[in-house]
Amino acid sequence: MAAFTRVNGAGFSSVGTLYSTAQLKAYFVTLRSTSNGSNTAVDLTADDGDVEGKVEQIMRELSPLMYFVTNSSAGTFSIIVDGHANDATSIKARLNQLSGVGDDTAVTLGTSIVVS
Repeated sequence: MAAFTRVNGAGFSSVGTLYSTAQLKAYFVTLRSTSNGSNTAVDLTADDGDVEGKVEQIMRELSPLMYFVTNSSAGTFSIIVDGHANDATSIKARLNQLSGVGDDTAVTLGTSIVVS
């Protein structure tokens, strides 16, 4: 019987790499209130849990499948969204339309996930 050695794979098995098997993407966002390069963060703890607060407005606009807002004044949060309809540029543009959010806001594609 002939033996065959498999040399090609799906390519979804490298450790240290974030893969999506359902067209999902993860993003890390640093929300800033300025458009002048001063990198002034939006403190998302200032109206934590408030109806119509900044976090509620953001999540209503982005409609993430999952999100986590960092408990700090750094203005950072992570989201998991439909990767087909969202990219870093479109997310940033949608955030910039919200009151108090400036062009200094940074949206980066996630490369890892930590669950604790």
